[in-house]
Amino acid sequence: LVADDPMSYKERGDAYYGLGLYQKAIDDYDKAIQFEPNYAEAYDSRGAAYDELGQDAKADADKAKACSLDKQYC
Repeated sequence: LVADDPMSYKERGDAYYGLGLYQKAIDDYDKAIQFEPNYAEAYDSRGAAYDELGQDAKADADKAKACSLDKQYC
């Protein structure tokens, strides 16, 4: 894991997501977004993790942000 590489955090978040460790995934997506505030894919993935935790408002906000950054997430 490269400390300031948002893609590294996104990829590890995806691995946690695949294991059902949604809060750990969110933590890594947060870090990815911290380093790259316009990282649409990280917002989309974090939204999916929030969905899994039943946090609908956060999920919807992240999905909307992803869509605003990149229309492929709309």
